Amino acid sequence: MNRRTFIFWTIFGTIALVIILTVALVARTPFTPLDGAGQLVLVVAETDTSSHAGLETFARQGNSWRPVFSWPVVLGRNGLAWGRGLHRERDRYPREPFKHEGDGKSPAGAYELLRAFGYPPPDSVKTVFPYIQSTPDLICLDDIRSEYYAMVVDSREKNLDPANLPSHEDMLRDDDLYRYTILVGHNTFKPVKGAGSCIFLHIWRDENSPTAGCTAMEGENILRLIEWLDPEKHPVLVQLTRKNYERLRGKWGLP
Repeated sequence: MNRRTFIFWTIFGTIALVIILTVALVARTPFTPLDGAGQLVLVVAETDTSSHAGLETFARQGNSWRPVFSWPVVLGRNGLAWGRGLHRERDRYPREPFKHEGDGKSPAGAYELLRAFGYPPPDSVKTVFPYIQSTPDLICLDDIRSEYYAMVVDSREKNLDPANLPSHEDMLRDDDLYRYTILVGHNTFKPVKGAGSCIFLHIWRDENSPTAGCTAMEGENILRLIEWLDPEKHPVLVQLTRKNYERLRGKWGLP
């Protein structure tokens, strides 16, 4: 073997060894839905049929979580069911239900918090979180026949017939429930038709009124949450039953 060939195979072997060791390390490193997250919104309900829960927020501090604030919330009228988000399917117990359109359940699991919407203009909301002012044309599609299923769109920009709109939710309502909302990243990436849509954090009617599948709270609390959220800290919402919280606490690195 001449010197040039020897050098080539030495370099090739070194590179191959580095690749193999890197792949092995990645394979052995456990994935958690909180990887890269610096802010956590944690909602824990007693059971998967509970329509009431507690919300706590945490900021990452080194390798631990520092509590920030907390308050009560209401969930879907039928409790919780696993949705499509940052978690993996194996995080769900086999017999636990999946969320589907119209089931009246809030999504269990881990989800990105994507952006906020509201009635007031952006310059009146003190936040660095993406905020869009709602207009009469801004809607969220829950019609599985629509190409915009599970998306928040401007109906005028999409050339949708205002007299014949698909099934949807108006982002600018006649009441204050959507005065401030936060879009939850459930079934938003490559949405599966019928897996559930238009999931928000929003204002509750009152503490005794569950939702159709969202998570709701007092108006002053959701505004405080919007003001606290920072997109550079990749905020994540985790919603679990007490049993699943205890089961996944160590695996996911929850507080």
